[in-house]
Amino acid sequence: MQHDFQFSAPLAFADIERLTSALCAVPGVRGVDLEPGGRRLQVEFDAGATSMHAITAALAGAGYAEARGERGGCCGGCCGG
Repeated sequence: MQHDFQFSAPLAFADIERLTSALCAVPGVRGVDLEPGGRRLQVEFDAGATSMHAITAALAGAGYAEARGERGGCCGGCCGG
């Protein structure tokens, strides 16, 4: 499964390192895609091994609680984006 998140401000290299580290520590996360200067984060994960709650908790724990989920990355049924 894949889900997109949108940030209010562009991401710097330090943000990317912090987000990648936090999300890759969540069991079931298969991939993280984001670019320096971008505002979008794409997370690929195994829905049987993790949940959107665990992913958003990892984002909040890394200091990015403001990330908004975007429906475009998945069916929208897991969290209502």
